[in-house]
Amino acid sequence: TPSPYFAFTVHIDGLRERHDAAVCKDGVFDVAVEAVRDAKRRGFRVTTNTTIFNTDTPQTVIEVLDYLNNDLKVDEMMLAPAYAYEKAPDQEHFLGVTETRELFRKAFSGGRRARWRLNHSPLFLDFLEGKVDFPCTAWAIPSYSLLGWQRPCYLLSDGYAESYQELLETTDWDSYGRGRDSRCANCMAHCGYEPTAVLATMSSLKESIRAVKSTT
Repeated sequence: TPSPYFAFTVHIDGLRERHDAAVCKDGVFDVAVEAVRDAKRRGFRVTTNTTIFNTDTPQTVIEVLDYLNNDLKVDEMMLAPAYAYEKAPDQEHFLGVTETRELFRKAFSGGRRARWRLNHSPLFLDFLEGKVDFPCTAWAIPSYSLLGWQRPCYLLSDGYAESYQELLETTDWDSYGRGRDSRCANCMAHCGYEPTAVLATMSSLKESIRAVKSTT
């Protein structure tokens, strides 16, 4: 039963050719699009998550977001700069920090950013463009699986905790993030930096008002 508190989130990493190449299987884009349309027809909220690689250009980012926003009419869209975490099988197509900022600055230019229904705080989008910088807040979006609570985030695996309390109390959070751990050098993932942006938003009346306006 559709509910305003539930949404299907579907990974769509580009238009047909780019998405199918990203997942290494032909035809997946068409299956995902039909699933989105079917869920929307049934009254469900649908959001998407799109990973951006170093093979992307500002134009390919614009094309997929225009398609998701205007053609598929998904409710909200997330963006994830590709990050070469240790277990990733492909280490060649990930963005560095400088590349990420330049790519999003160009893709967001001309007022396009305001036209898309992006499921991010304005400050996180500023972060992607390099207008602001933040430390990582990995504990705010923890990852849980059959193995337990993954330390420190779903991209890095430095062991597991049996409870969230144990995760919080036994993890040296100050040792992670860009400038602290070499593995985090090129990470700008929303799992670590969107929470920081939200905390910064909530601590500022000006940014809180800006965030509210961005959703109306």
